[in-house]
Amino acid sequence: MKKIMLFLFIVSFAASGFPASQTCPDSKLQAKYIFYFIGDGMASTQVYAAEAMVENGRIEDSSGSRMKKLAMSNLDTAGSHRNYATNRLITDSAAAGTAMSCGEKTSVGTISMGPQRERRLPLITNALKEKGLKIGIVSTVSIDHATPACFYANQPSRNSYWHIANQLSDSGYDYFAGGGMKGARVEDGKRVFMPGKKKAAPENDPVEKARRAGYKIACSKEELQEVSPGRKVYAFEPDTLDSSMAMPYEIDRPADSMSLADYTREGIRLLDNPEGFFMMVEGGKIDWACHANDAFTALRDVIALDEAISEAVEFMNEHPEETLIVVTGDHETGGMTMGWAGTGYKTACTMLNSQTASYQMFNKSFLDEHKSKRLEEVGGEWDTSIDMNGSVKDALKDVFGLEYAKLSDYDKQRLEDAYDATMGESGLHRQEARLRFGGYKPITVAATHMFNQKAGLTWTTFSHTAIPVPIYASGAGAEKFGEYMDNTDLPLKIAEAAGIEDFPASRKKLAANSDAR
Repeated sequence: MKKIMLFLFIVSFAASGFPASQTCPDSKLQAKYIFYFIGDGMASTQVYAAEAMVENGRIEDSSGSRMKKLAMSNLDTAGSHRNYATNRLITDSAAAGTAMSCGEKTSVGTISMGPQRERRLPLITNALKEKGLKIGIVSTVSIDHATPACFYANQPSRNSYWHIANQLSDSGYDYFAGGGMKGARVEDGKRVFMPGKKKAAPENDPVEKARRAGYKIACSKEELQEVSPGRKVYAFEPDTLDSSMAMPYEIDRPADSMSLADYTREGIRLLDNPEGFFMMVEGGKIDWACHANDAFTALRDVIALDEAISEAVEFMNEHPEETLIVVTGDHETGGMTMGWAGTGYKTACTMLNSQTASYQMFNKSFLDEHKSKRLEEVGGEWDTSIDMNGSVKDALKDVFGLEYAKLSDYDKQRLEDAYDATMGESGLHRQEARLRFGGYKPITVAATHMFNQKAGLTWTTFSHTAIPVPIYASGAGAEKFGEYMDNTDLPLKIAEAAGIEDFPASRKKLAANSDAR
């Protein structure tokens, strides 16, 4: 009788509606080819808004009209993660990148070290390299920036760019691509070397160090395509990089220059081998555009990341039982939301496609020179009674589709006030100006805000937020990512999918010590 009751209990428990992830066994397939895509500053809103923005974004099928999905949101498994740092609920890219690379929490600004910056943390990339996989690191921002740095360096501060860049060569990894090197070498408070800006002795140059360590420095698409598999490579296009040594925003990228998808495709070609590979690919400037509250620029970079993901999906289709694709963000930036009080329930995300340049390009190609000329015209002193002239109005129409004559009096005044603030005399309290413009060019922020709002999008901050971030996954071990988790779980699950059982040993040691106490 007891056996019968036990059997009935087990049957009823199994049928009780627990999530499939709790009852279905994990895949026994082992991931040999691993793609780890990170959209810096990207959360669910950025993904969904990108889907809504795509031209001809609505299609008909048997179930009626529905929005197209991006490649990332078409992956088989979806979950989410929380991403707080040890010393702050709202994280930064260094603390988040450390958690996503090392499986441990740390303090903001710290690169792959413990929260007190005294203990180096083990990297998932090193564990995979020891297993025999080749390693690739790709980013649209400088290769020594916080997120990529967390996958090959250990430094107390994310601002130690020169020291981070030098660890690129020390890593011995196989493929680095995308951005240049940002940091200067500083001695006694003085810069003795600035990558790309100051000629200095070779020992000061991390790029030259990489060359001496056997890396092929490929500075064009043609040079990269000529590299044979098996050769270590650092690839970037110096002539296209901005002042932060980052790739151009996708909206501004010259047609003949390398895209994130191009670097991903070349990475696959160079890294592919019988032992497998791991490639981390970051869409780093999604974050920067969200900081500036420029929706179209951010969403176009989301789509550029998605095009890189499509390259991985194509590879997975050829190696379906051995490939794992994981896509996520490190945190959300800007507090971007779909829905604005001024448009109510209406949205018009496709209108964003009429924007022709990023906020950065608008400033560089028009606003900076315009401001200099206008101030010269008025003798260097700005008077708030001076209105915007025709050239500003034409530029706002050309870039953001804002026709001044058709704007409401309220919107015209918003632009005029922002223009005065840009020219140096706004009459606004310093705190109010900071809340309105976030330290960016006031007229540019006012224009992007107005343009975004007409599309039904708006922002809450110029900083990061603490909201959870989505995870998408397909392939060998993808079912491990279909739950709500901590960002520190991501590299552990990648390690498990790859058949590495003891990563990170330091985390297990810390847990054991904690249990002992």
